Amino acid sequence: MQYRLGVDTGGTFTDVALVSEQTGETFITKVPSTPDNSSIGVMNGVKQIISENKINSKDLSFFIHGSTVATNTLLEKKGAKTALITTKGFKDVIEIGRQTRPKLYEFRARRSKPLIQRNLRWEIDERINASGEIVKEVTDNDIQSILQQITDNQVDSLVICFINSFLNAENEKKVKERILQAYPNLAITLSSDILPEIKEYERTSTATVNGYVMPKMKLYLRDLENALTELDISSDLYIMQSNGGVITTDTAVEMPVRTVLSGPAGGVIAGTDIAKQTGLQNLITIDMGGTSLDTALIENGIPQYTTNSKIDDFPINVPMVEMHTIGSGGGSIAWIDSGGALRVGPHSAGAVPGPVCYGKGGTEPTVSDANAILGRINPDAILGGRMEMDIENARKIMKEKIADPLSISVEKAAEGILKVVNANMVRGIRVISVEKGHDTRDFSLLAFGGAGPLHASDIAKELGSKNIIIPPNPGITCASGMLIADVRHDDVQSFISSTDQLNVAELHAVFEKLQKNAQANLKKQGFTDEKIQLRLSLDLKYKNQAYDLNISLNGNAIDQETIEQAMKNFHHTHEKIYGFNREDQPLETVNARVTSFGIIDKPENKSNSSDSSQYDITFKSRKVYFDGQYMDTKIVDRDSLLQNNELVGPAIIEQLDSTIVIHPNQKASTDEFKNLIIENL
Repeated sequence: MQYRLGVDTGGTFTDVALVSEQTGETFITKVPSTPDNSSIGVMNGVKQIISENKINSKDLSFFIHGSTVATNTLLEKKGAKTALITTKGFKDVIEIGRQTRPKLYEFRARRSKPLIQRNLRWEIDERINASGEIVKEVTDNDIQSILQQITDNQVDSLVICFINSFLNAENEKKVKERILQAYPNLAITLSSDILPEIKEYERTSTATVNGYVMPKMKLYLRDLENALTELDISSDLYIMQSNGGVITTDTAVEMPVRTVLSGPAGGVIAGTDIAKQTGLQNLITIDMGGTSLDTALIENGIPQYTTNSKIDDFPINVPMVEMHTIGSGGGSIAWIDSGGALRVGPHSAGAVPGPVCYGKGGTEPTVSDANAILGRINPDAILGGRMEMDIENARKIMKEKIADPLSISVEKAAEGILKVVNANMVRGIRVISVEKGHDTRDFSLLAFGGAGPLHASDIAKELGSKNIIIPPNPGITCASGMLIADVRHDDVQSFISSTDQLNVAELHAVFEKLQKNAQANLKKQGFTDEKIQLRLSLDLKYKNQAYDLNISLNGNAIDQETIEQAMKNFHHTHEKIYGFNREDQPLETVNARVTSFGIIDKPENKSNSSDSSQYDITFKSRKVYFDGQYMDTKIVDRDSLLQNNELVGPAIIEQLDSTIVIHPNQKASTDEFKNLIIENL
C-alpha cells in the first residue's frame, strides 16, 4: 500500500500527516520542534509516524515539506554574507526604499537595516534602456574588479540586479556566467530570474532576500534529502510554496524566497477543500500555533493571492497566498507594561523552554498557561498523554507575575490574558478582511493549528462570523493541506501600455510565450496536457497610480473583449478595496501573468453517510472557567463523535493534536466528512 506524507515545521511542534492513497485513511502525529536544527524534528516525526503505524518507509510514494528555514533565517538575520552587484548609481536602492515611514506617528520609528551592508554593494557601469536595448555592455575590466571584490570579502552569496534587466537579462547572465567560471560553488541570484518586473526597489529587495537565505536553505534541504535516503524513503523531497503550490527541491534551493510562507499556505489549501465539503464557500482561516497566528481569506472557494508582501519590512513580490501574521500563539508571553496594562506577545516562549505548564523550564506566563489554569487544556496530559502538564507551577508563575501586580485572582488574570490575545488576533484578521472591503459577517471561521480551536468561539463572536468550522485534525491541517496541493509555477512578463493605446496583438504574443514556457516546464516534470491547467491574469492600474491590482482574465484567449472585461473588473475591484473608482479614466497595463498547475492525483475524501444522531455521546466532566465562574463542563473524546451527533456547550472536545472549546449557548455537530460545525443557539 502506498502513502503520502506531509510534514509542517512550526515554532513549537512539528506536525506530520500520513494518507493512504488507496483508502484515504489519515494518520497523524506531533513531535516537539528542534529550532537549532529543524531537520532533527522532521526526521523524529517521520520515524515516529512510520513506527506507530507499522509502515515500510519504501511505501512512502510522496513526501512534501513545509519549511520555516527561509522565514526564520530572514527574521533572525542569520543569513549568508551576501553582496549585491547593481548598475552604477543604484547601490543605495535597497536602503532608500520608498522613503515611507514604517509607523507614521512614531517619532522614533526606524526601518530595518538592509540585509546587505553598503561596502558589499558593488556597481558596474552598464545600462539597459527603457526599451530593453543594451546601451552599455559589461566589460572584462568590470568583471575582473568584481572577482577581486569577491576574493577580498569572501562572500557566500551574490545578488545581481541591473536596472531594466526585466526587459533584457543579457548583462546579468553574462556577469553570472563569468563569475561561475571562477567561483563554481558560489550561490548567485539573478533578479531577472526571481522577479522579471518593473519597480527596481521591490525587485532588488526580493532578489536580495533570495540570495540572503539561499546558502542556509540549500544546506538544510540537501541534508534532509540525505536523511530521507538513509531512511530508505523512495519519494523525492518536495517543498510547499508560499503560493499554495508544490516545487521540487532543486527549485526551492535556487528560489528559496518562494517558500517564506511555506507551511501556512498548506492550511489555506486545506481550507479550499473544506469549503467544497461543507458548501461554505466564504471562509476566514485562522492558523494559531505556539508562536504566531496566520490568517487568510477564502472567497467563493478561492484563496486571495498577492504579489506585494513584506516580511520584517522587506518587500517580497513573488506570488503568495495573501496572509497576515501576528505574534499571537500558545507560547505568547503575557507581561505588564510600564503603564500597568496587561500585554500579550509578540515574544514567545517557543518550543524551548516553552510555556510553564509544559514543564520544560519555562518561567514566563503564556497563553497556554492561561488555558491550562482555566481547565480548557487537559490538566493531566496533552499529546495523547505523552506530555504531562505542570498546572501547579503555572498557577504560581501566573500569580507572581500577573495576578498579584494587578491585584486580581489567578483565574481573572488567566481570563484577562485570553481576552487580550483574542483582541490582538481580531485586529490581525481585520487586516485581510475589513480593510480589504470584506464584511466578516458574510464569512464562516475555519479554525486550525494546535491552539486555533481553543480561541475560535471568542474570535468568531467578535467578528460576527456565521459559524465555526473545525477540521478533523486541526493541529495537522497545514501538513494535510500540502498533500492535496498541485505543482504550481508563476510566469510573469512586464507589459507597460496605456489601455487606450494597447496593441492587443503584442499582448497576445507575450501571453502566448508565457503559456508555452509554462507548459514546457510542466511537461518536463511529467505532466500530460490533460493534467495541465493555465490561468491568465493582468496587473492593471490607473495612470500615475503607484500600485496595481491583479485581475484574472476569462479563458486563455487574449482579444479586445477580454481586455474590456478585465478593465470593468478592475474598476469593480478598486471600488471594493478602496471605496471608489474612476471609470472615466484610462488604465495602464503593468504585467502579464500566467499561473500554471500540474494536477496531482489525490486521495478521495471519504464521507460517512450513516446517521448517528440517535446515539448518545459519552463524556466525562470537569470544572472549566467561563465568563468569571467555574462550570460543570462535558469532556468529550473527538474520536467518539459520529455524524450528526449534537453537543451543547459548555463542552471541551479533546484529541491528539488540539483542544476545542464550545462555550455556553453554543452547539456543535459533526458532518459527513468529520468536520465539526459550531453554531450559536
